[in-house]
Amino acid sequence: MILKFGSKGADVSTLQKLLIKAGVSGKNKKPLSVDGDFGENTEYAVIQFQKLKNLKVDGLVGDYTLKALRGEDTSKLLKDSDLAAGAKRLGVPEIVIRAIAEVETHGDGYLSNGKPKILFERHRMYFYLAQKFGKEFANHTMKRLPNIVNNSTGGYHGGTAEHVRLSLAKQIDDECALQSASWGRFQLMGENWKNLGYASVQEFVQQHEQSESLQFEAFLRFCEWKSGTIDGKKVKLLEALQNKDWHSVFTLYNGRNYKKLGYHSKFLRVLNRLDEHYEQSALA
Repeated sequence: MILKFGSKGADVSTLQKLLIKAGVSGKNKKPLSVDGDFGENTEYAVIQFQKLKNLKVDGLVGDYTLKALRGEDTSKLLKDSDLAAGAKRLGVPEIVIRAIAEVETHGDGYLSNGKPKILFERHRMYFYLAQKFGKEFANHTMKRLPNIVNNSTGGYHGGTAEHVRLSLAKQIDDECALQSASWGRFQLMGENWKNLGYASVQEFVQQHEQSESLQFEAFLRFCEWKSGTIDGKKVKLLEALQNKDWHSVFTLYNGRNYKKLGYHSKFLRVLNRLDEHYEQSALA
């Protein structure tokens, strides 16, 4: 659930009580009212609180901001300063990296049990087993465990159940298993570890287990490394970001069906929310 400007109801009242308890106020130090109406004063107070806690500053209240307001540990969460530093490193406006990060993120980087979010890809497990031990071994294993090793996609259970699938895969081969899952907030495949400059897939995974800031580091490395051929031309993801070539950005990150998947329209909505005057013509 996301609370934002215009939201109304009991959840907003609870939010306002938490903001008051945290000692933040509205514009011009105007005290907040517990009226269940997420108006200008409440939005201002949320932004001030997010700045105070070095959370992502957007005026939206999701799980992260609520956790901080309740006094829960937020040390593993992505920080607002991470996004600012990432934009500077890539040489793109902050609004761009904030929007890209929001569009490409899969919510929190961690499950409620503290483990990083993953999605295990059984077809990649089949590929790596065949590569390492031969097709006969991969086919034999597929017959025994078709939901863990398969030459077709599928078998997803989501949430903590993906870690159960991963554990079974690790019993077959640790490296193949870790490479066959996508990890963390940005769902980068473990198989990218070498291209992203990690010493091993185990190090890649350990970084994703530590914090969302380190998950974001992997995302930045991916932006710096990724390239591909689009319309017959070699294109680098980083250059596409810098040139506002959104068609190339989303083709490289999400595939050629990105429009059908809704990435471009979501990106435009996020840009418009962050700054309604920012240039958006490239995807219009």
